[in-house]
Amino acid sequence: MKKVSKQICIGERIKEIFDKSNMSITQFANQLHCDRTNAYNIFRRKKIDITLLLEISKILNHDFIDEICINHGFAKDQPSSKISLVLEINNIDAKVLNSFVKSINKMEITTIREIKS
Repeated sequence: MKKVSKQICIGERIKEIFDKSNMSITQFANQLHCDRTNAYNIFRRKKIDITLLLEISKILNHDFIDEICINHGFAKDQPSSKISLVLEINNIDAKVLNSFVKSINKMEITTIREIKS
């Protein structure tokens, strides 16, 4: 199975990248559409919603998802592993995921190529 390296505290890592930026906490908070207190609270988080992390990645111009994947031992060219990690970060239950995959497999999917032929 995958080898997990050092666990990172996502809030601390966001703070490290924020500190390297030339952005004020007010600017950061405004771009996140929150107040300064909430922005400071992000720096203390051990877990974070994936959509918020993606927004922070855009604001700070830093790929936190890629960094987390590398930290968990995934190669950059393993998108399926990244998807698994994103699901893990978001606490998606394996039963729910398996049910979803089974539902998709039962569906009859027609590709654009098949329609044109």
